[in-house]
Amino acid sequence: MKKFLVICLTACSLFLVNLDHPAAQDTNVKRESVKFTEAQKTELANIQKRILADKKVLIEKYVEYGALTKEEGDKMLSHFEKHYKMMEEHNFQIPPHRPHSRHMHQ
Repeated sequence: MKKFLVICLTACSLFLVNLDHPAAQDTNVKRESVKFTEAQKTELANIQKRILADKKVLIEKYVEYGALTKEEGDKMLSHFEKHYKMMEEHNFQIPPHRPHSRHMHQ
């Protein structure tokens, strides 16, 4: 009888602990986008351009030191430029974050 009671209490406590698990919550919450003013867009664009320029310098150094090939460096730079254009097209809104929960259960 004691074993049965312990098993039931353990099962109930495990069930109650998992009720507030983040995976049990709704992850499809739509975040409202912020409307930036033209001054804010200009400031964000300048910061993004500086970041892009710094990334270009960094990749060029990796190519110079032999850590990356010229083709790999060019591919990375084109990816960074595409990302900047995408951010510009979307008015520098932060893209939505996709949860990585599917990786945790494999």
